[in-house]
Amino acid sequence: MKFSDLSSFNSVNLYAGDVPDMPEYRSRQKIGLSLRRSDKWHIRHDVSKPLPIPDGSVDSYQSEDVFEHIAPEKLAATISEVYRILKKGGLFRLSMPDYRCDVLVDRSLKDADGNILFDPMGGGAYKRRPMFFGEKKVVRGGHVWFPKYETVFELLKKTPFSSVEFLHYYDENGVAYTKTIDYSKGFIKRTPDNDDRVSFPFRPMSIVVDCIK
Repeated sequence: MKFSDLSSFNSVNLYAGDVPDMPEYRSRQKIGLSLRRSDKWHIRHDVSKPLPIPDGSVDSYQSEDVFEHIAPEKLAATISEVYRILKKGGLFRLSMPDYRCDVLVDRSLKDADGNILFDPMGGGAYKRRPMFFGEKKVVRGGHVWFPKYETVFELLKKTPFSSVEFLHYYDENGVAYTKTIDYSKGFIKRTPDNDDRVSFPFRPMSIVVDCIK
């Protein structure tokens, strides 16, 4: 599929990354913006780059477990581009791993102060660059930052979205918040509704935010 094909759709619903091969996603005709794939479900595109789409032409944009792979200095421009292409009243549903969740904290590599350095389940590797003498960093596509409520809040409060609602998250004191999520607007796999690892006790695994233009 190409971007020019989107003009034939009655409703344009974009999905950052590869659309999971699950009916919860495919039945809603999500179009994935994929680094590698180009087929009837996907357009090949790096979501951190500008989109060749007119202003106000997209009904919804969902990013699920993608933005933590984008360098922090690129995030503001990436979100600004999402805002630009959305129609007035359009939805940007953002979900990322919440690094106050015990499941994620326990599996991650931390420094002596408990700060997370690397999540081995997030892809990539943690190596010195340059080799032998450089500082260790995440390479080859892993999580390059580790989202928490306050960092995502600061990122989104600078945007012009008319409404920003945090649905699932842990606050700065570690208190869990889980509002009801309407999955008809975009399915999310890593929530206590859909992931047994956090279903009992019922607690967040992802920061989930709905932003309305």
